Amino acid sequence: MELSHLSLSGLLLLGSWTALRSQTFDGPAHIPFESTKRVLWGDMASGRVHDSFYVKSDKIYQLIYGMAPGEVYRHSDRFPTLFTTDAVYYVLSGTLIVNNPATGEVQRVEPGEAVFLPRNAWNYGFSYSDRPLRVLEYYIPPPAEEEVSASGTVLGNPKYHQDQWFGRWPQALDEARQDFGAKVVRKADIWWRLEGKEKQVLVGIMASSSQLTVGRIELLPGQETEIRRHGGDLCLYLEKGEAHVRLPDEVINERGEIEWFDVREGDGVFIPEGTRHQYYNTLDRPAIFVFG
Repeated sequence: MELSHLSLSGLLLLGSWTALRSQTFDGPAHIPFESTKRVLWGDMASGRVHDSFYVKSDKIYQLIYGMAPGEVYRHSDRFPTLFTTDAVYYVLSGTLIVNNPATGEVQRVEPGEAVFLPRNAWNYGFSYSDRPLRVLEYYIPPPAEEEVSASGTVLGNPKYHQDQWFGRWPQALDEARQDFGAKVVRKADIWWRLEGKEKQVLVGIMASSSQLTVGRIELLPGQETEIRRHGGDLCLYLEKGEAHVRLPDEVINERGEIEWFDVREGDGVFIPEGTRHQYYNTLDRPAIFVFG
């Protein structure tokens, strides 16, 4: 399955960025992978990455980016990889090496792990295994003025390593972790919660800032959640299993029957801010949603 990436966050040419923003939803939407918007990001200097966009609202973007084994994205004059807003990568397959070429920081991210990328930070990406790299990405679209200013940013000589820890490793491990800009969230680092008053469901928070929260919801076979509501636009990606997303306020006839989405592995769902919804795992195996 060929998939994609946009290693930016407002760093496309202004015209193409505006075109991307024009694709949005008026209400809740089920987005099968086959219907995602495909964009080939980059050029010969930056390297090219395949992007598959699920959601591009004015509050949040959800996409999958992909690279073949050994491929790299860096930057070019037309495609700088500088984030001006918060972003999170969640690795679905392959191995992602994230490099900040301004500081030399290098992080390794494996499947099931996430990395939080702070705003105003450069990033390069390396597909570093014998499997194709597939990464689920969430980020906040920047204001228009930041898109223009970011496109004119210049990076000096890129750095691919840091030398200040020689002679002090692993004694300097805690110091280095504090110094790192990108924060990798391993499975042991997830902040777990049981949400719901009567029907508790396991929710794991992988990253949360003032702009963006990314996590996972694990549904046991036959498990049904209580009705939920969020204060921002919600983007879902079904990583494993199959589940129903119910919309209790989307009444479709006089009998009171409601709309629901049959979500398969690899599909996405968009839930606008404040929309009531609930999840139901109909199968005999677990279902896992990743959300932003």
